[in-house]
Amino acid sequence: MKSGFSRITIGIVFLALVAVLMVGCTGAPPEDQTTPTTTWIALQDTVPFAPAVTLGQMHADMMEAIEEALAYPLLENPEEKTDFEAKVAGFDELADQFVEEAAFTLPENAKTNEEFDAILVKKAALATAAEKYFASYEAEKTVNMDDLSAFEEAIDDFTSAFGPFTKNYFDSVSEADFGDEGHARAALDLLSMHRDLLEGVEEAFGYVLLGNTEEKDDFWQKMQAFDDAGSDFVKDEYLGRPENVAKLNAYTTMMEAKEQMQTSASSMFAEYENTGEVSLNVANAFEVEVDKTTTAFDALLEEVLKEL
Repeated sequence: MKSGFSRITIGIVFLALVAVLMVGCTGAPPEDQTTPTTTWIALQDTVPFAPAVTLGQMHADMMEAIEEALAYPLLENPEEKTDFEAKVAGFDELADQFVEEAAFTLPENAKTNEEFDAILVKKAALATAAEKYFASYEAEKTVNMDDLSAFEEAIDDFTSAFGPFTKNYFDSVSEADFGDEGHARAALDLLSMHRDLLEGVEEAFGYVLLGNTEEKDDFWQKMQAFDDAGSDFVKDEYLGRPENVAKLNAYTTMMEAKEQMQTSASSMFAEYENTGEVSLNVANAFEVEVDKTTTAFDALLEEVLKEL
């Protein structure tokens, strides 16, 4: 899906991403979502702030790339494939930047470097599986289920490693670096919602591609998590402050757009369940509502982030 943020804005957004990053963007089974066994955190009390920002940008790029890849055959739009490849290229550039900023050449960072290298191997396998999935779709004019399943497995393998790594790295950034008047905490809460929103969209596309009802269930769970976080956010005194009225208005607009997106998702699911496929018009209608929701979400985030 298309984002209204520039790369600079995305960098600012993920300054605040200390919230738990869920593992398995495409519905990895519970046994894959285990507590990470990484030990490098114990080697250093804190990590530099700059590489954490870069790591957050990388997380955004790959989440969006995966979403674009799954949407490509449903929307029959080559732009989705192009966007996937651009996001992956962006990830690669940021990975080089992250390695430099994180000072992986230092002996105390050797374990972190080793784990990150393993993640890059998994990311390369994901990109290879995606290209095979694209190639068979373009040759056969239909989704090859074997290639789609292989792609899904590569996604789960990557996210089950990258999610814990990112969480641990961001958790190691000192809370003192986030001192403010509530704006960074608000951004953190919103970014938790952002995660659920994007992962939910991925589950929705995954359901109508794979026919696995777990994907549909996961979509609704993500939407419920989004609503729960939204309720907590609006109850906080932050939005009640007179100076934050624009943020409250943006929040209301965003939540209304999200409800419309859910309605469109229900229509897409119903068509799939009734006919065994999703028409281009219905898939595009869902994409339009997703774009409206993410645009409204971006506007709310910008209202918060301009205070940082």
